[in-house]
Amino acid sequence: MRPDPPAAPEASTAPAAPWSLQRQLRQRLLALITVAWLAASALVGAVVWRGTGEVLDSALQETAERLLLMTAAIPGEPDTAARLAELGAHGEFVVYQVFDAQGQLRLRSHGAPDRALHPGARRGVSQFDGWRVYTLGMPDGRRAQVAETLAHRREVMWTSLGGLLLMPLALLPLVALGARWVLDRGFAALEPARRELARRGEHELSPLRLDGAPQELRPWVDAVDALLARTRAMVDSERAFAANTAHELRTPLAAAMAQAQRLQQACGDDPDTRAAAEALVRQLARLTRLSTRLLQLARIEAGVTLRREPVDLAALVLLVADDFADAQRDGRLRLAVRDIPATVRGDIDALGIALRNLIDNALKHSGPAGQVTVRLDGAEITVEDDGPGVPSERLQALRRPFARDAAVTAEGSGLGLALVEAIARQSDAQLRLQSPLRPGGGGFAATLEFQAVTTPPP
Repeated sequence: MRPDPPAAPEASTAPAAPWSLQRQLRQRLLALITVAWLAASALVGAVVWRGTGEVLDSALQETAERLLLMTAAIPGEPDTAARLAELGAHGEFVVYQVFDAQGQLRLRSHGAPDRALHPGARRGVSQFDGWRVYTLGMPDGRRAQVAETLAHRREVMWTSLGGLLLMPLALLPLVALGARWVLDRGFAALEPARRELARRGEHELSPLRLDGAPQELRPWVDAVDALLARTRAMVDSERAFAANTAHELRTPLAAAMAQAQRLQQACGDDPDTRAAAEALVRQLARLTRLSTRLLQLARIEAGVTLRREPVDLAALVLLVADDFADAQRDGRLRLAVRDIPATVRGDIDALGIALRNLIDNALKHSGPAGQVTVRLDGAEITVEDDGPGVPSERLQALRRPFARDAAVTAEGSGLGLALVEAIARQSDAQLRLQSPLRPGGGGFAATLEFQAVTTPPP
């Protein structure tokens, strides 16, 4: 028996972590500024290094020339250790030596050695034993050497370049704050578009009104307007389809029901024919209810709740309860008001459809002797019955179209709660389901909780 192949790893469905465009632009802008500044500093540093070296070499040359002229005009005595000691110890960055025609050291600075800085050098700049030496020789054999330590020259160069490179790095926090301020001001141009989209309802598909939008935002606004226009066209098409379908189906279903009822009356005493006719009437009635619910759901999903007008919840409950006058007379349906009724914004026709479906479901599933209570508590409408209820784990599934509990025997299409869920979502309301209501089981409650309510004056 061949072993089963290993199961393929499931693809990750975790949503991508949110990211900030402004933060990314700020980081890239700072990185670009830093790289550009470092590159510019390196280029300037190379130029400064070369230029400073030329200046310092020129100073060495000038010093050597002046020394030779001075020693020619003022012969003097050769420097000795005793004479140099009279000057006292002090730091020197530039040292010099002057040799006569016989090669004897005639003059030197305090820090210069008593031997030639660069033996054998006759003229020009050279480096020897840690010194940068300029040698100037005269035709009569006299020679001057002026030198600077390479360590001191490198120290001066790197100190200058370090200030050039490190000073901008110290200013980067200020640059970051400035970049954030600039980007905040730039992204503020997107705020009108965000506010315009945030204030809209679920089915408001009119074009965006952004007269002051910047030029860079216009392509995005035009693309959103084009998407809204296409969506509006599809919604209008679905709405027209629902309306046309309702009109086209109503007549043939009514005609078929009339014919089935005539057939039922014409059956006489034949029990088999009468049973078949009654079954046909029941199926046509069920088809009529199903088509009505489907068309209502199509109309709701197509945006029938687009209107937003004040709706008095107390008037809505009384209006819908009048459709169930028989149940009220039999005592199966009763109304209860716990608090001052609220006025909400919505579509009264759509809300009436939702409440009518809740009451109809409660009457059907609670049984012939069941009690149904419509409770109005401020901005909440609760339809509660004392029927057998459903398991709590099945409540969420009942919100889906054609979902019915397996233990329920009453006839139904499975569209009632799905229709109510769609209307609640489009009316900025929330549908809550609860069952069972009693410790021993049984009972079912559906609550419509509205938001953004205003209490009418007494």
